[in-house]
Amino acid sequence: MTVSMSEAPDILSEAHGRDPYSSYRILLEDFPVVFHPGTSAWLVSRHEDITRVMKSKEMSSEHYAAQIEPVHGRTIIQLEGKEHTMHRRLLAPFFRGNGLEAFKPTIEEVAESLVARLVDDQDAAVRGADGRAEVDLSRAFFKPFPITVIERMLALPSADHENFSRWYRDIMGFIGNLAGAAEPIALGLQARKELTDYFLPLIDERRKGTGTDLLTLMCQAEVDGDHLTREEVRAFVSLMLVAGGETTDGALGNMFMNLIKNPDQLAAVYEDRSLIVDAFAETLRHTPPVHLSARQPLADIELGDVTIPAGATIFCMIGAANRDPRKFADPERFDIFRTDNDTSRAFSAAADHLGFINGRHFCVGAMLAKAEIEIGANAVLDRMTDLRFADGFVPQEAGLFTRGLDSLRVTFIPA
Repeated sequence: MTVSMSEAPDILSEAHGRDPYSSYRILLEDFPVVFHPGTSAWLVSRHEDITRVMKSKEMSSEHYAAQIEPVHGRTIIQLEGKEHTMHRRLLAPFFRGNGLEAFKPTIEEVAESLVARLVDDQDAAVRGADGRAEVDLSRAFFKPFPITVIERMLALPSADHENFSRWYRDIMGFIGNLAGAAEPIALGLQARKELTDYFLPLIDERRKGTGTDLLTLMCQAEVDGDHLTREEVRAFVSLMLVAGGETTDGALGNMFMNLIKNPDQLAAVYEDRSLIVDAFAETLRHTPPVHLSARQPLADIELGDVTIPAGATIFCMIGAANRDPRKFADPERFDIFRTDNDTSRAFSAAADHLGFINGRHFCVGAMLAKAEIEIGANAVLDRMTDLRFADGFVPQEAGLFTRGLDSLRVTFIPA
């Protein structure tokens, strides 16, 4: 049933925070292109329109100069033209093909050690009289997993893990602070200062080193005589810590939430582990970790019957587009077997879903995220059978720019 509204939903409202999907349905049907005064941005929600925006050469990512550059510095998601192309050529080889294969043993080691601790440590997972164990899977595994992987890939001391986790939280708090509250701004800027002070001397050291860790490789990478500067390396490490952590953490939590809500699909994944990839692809469509992405038109652009002026901010509402009934059948339903979200191209710029963006800014770390999800999910399913929500637990997503679970309390039978 289509609900018609006289006013567009406010994406900064508490109601939207609790349930953005209801807002998305209204935007898709009644306000596919609408100005949002609270953020001074145009909200674009339909799949076709967003795909056009993301692929257009008349679009810029300069909005991120205000939203992301203060905490990260200039990164690949903000760059355009030759500068963007050069950065992708320098960085992409480390996150696909042989470059990624070299780091898979590290990912496996981290996943298996974290899950083993949960299953084997009596203090980590509370045991019931029925032999079932209970644990907060999000806080105990999904959140530390990607950050620990990044630390190992960069060959950073495990003793500094709490600092990395805090920088991650505070930078994400800054980026998601579309309302402009003072405290997240202060914490985010402090995190950038501390991260910079930590990494710049390390970058200088690794540039002269002989290691095979990712930080050394990035410091020494060269394409046609071009290298990344020390500030560019630091900015990308900052981006990787946050974007890599948020995507994997959010996707794992949302994927297992969706599977537990659909026991028949969870049973199918237990039986056939190749379906993990399908479950991940469907999660990127149905409940993506990233819900909006910003662009700025270099010239006036017409979308539908609306003209968006040059220089305006456009919020591409990815969470809405991924549930656009013009693109996906029965879009509210989570279905790992659907045929209109082709898994074979779900981790490329040709994906049906928009969870990894589209066009030239397609996520450079998409294949790393895929590897982490496959390895992490297999580690959970190998050691935890008959996964269910803990008694009385109701999962609740949170977030506007990115969205996921803070907690996922489950019970299981240790394998």
